[in-house]
Amino acid sequence: MMRRAVLLLPLLIAACGETPDPHYLGYAEGDYRLIAPQVAGQIETIAVTEGQYIDAGDILFELDSSVDAEQLAAARARLEAATARFDDAAAGGREPEVEAARDQLAAARASQREATENLDRQRELFAQGIVPRARLDEAEAAASAANARVAEMRQRVTLASLPARENQLRALTAEIAAAQAEEDRLEVYLERFAVHAPAAGLIERQIRYEGELAGPGQPVFRLLPDGALHAVIFIPEAEIGDWAPGDTLSADCTSCADGLSVTLTRIDPQPSFTPPVIYSEDQRERLVFRAEAGFNGAVPPAGTPLTFRPE
Repeated sequence: MMRRAVLLLPLLIAACGETPDPHYLGYAEGDYRLIAPQVAGQIETIAVTEGQYIDAGDILFELDSSVDAEQLAAARARLEAATARFDDAAAGGREPEVEAARDQLAAARASQREATENLDRQRELFAQGIVPRARLDEAEAAASAANARVAEMRQRVTLASLPARENQLRALTAEIAAAQAEEDRLEVYLERFAVHAPAAGLIERQIRYEGELAGPGQPVFRLLPDGALHAVIFIPEAEIGDWAPGDTLSADCTSCADGLSVTLTRIDPQPSFTPPVIYSEDQRERLVFRAEAGFNGAVPPAGTPLTFRPE
């Protein structure tokens, strides 16, 4: 018995001399964004693949818009017919005055077409992230002004016509306005069938595929935007008083670059039981506080297990 004690004594002395290695476990977590269309429909085409890096404004997928496109074509036909009826009704009356008003109306319509085409271009460029919102607002204001000018010229044509036809022209003007409003509504609605990337980042997962249904509550992709990664750290209950937001810890993993560190941004006010993901032989505390931190420098991939130590 004495001999066994003598043999164990060096091991006990060596164990007592070991320097503890205080560290915390955690991982890199992504702030993902689910990409879903604003309207429900069947996915017609998908332009990107899982694992692909995309830029802000890139088109991701399109829904089948054939039915709504037909409705838009019908609305444009109604607008064209109403305009033709208005032009025919406005042909009578005092010819010189009516002709002058019609010339002004034709000029206003040309300006309206130009403003509308410019607005369509600006909407597309804005959706792709090429032009700022202010440029789109200017185009919308110019289109609204052109529409108002056309409406004003129609009224002048009405005034230049015979009083006996005034009510008819007013009715046709209202019909044209209604057809124009319907066309504008359908154009805006159809734009929602093409979904663009809200930010640059990685297509982390594809959830739905061509031919499947998608909608506001049925996302198609899960996107990890650039810089949308943070560290999750589990701090034992006994050591939580040593840390506060703004403190810095070093971080390490198998594939991490040297010198990686994180800065604490928040600590949960209440502890929780140690999650299974951080169970280890030397981390057996029952209660831990979940903390989050921002990376300083290179960022590891999402889901990477990390070890954190006081600097």
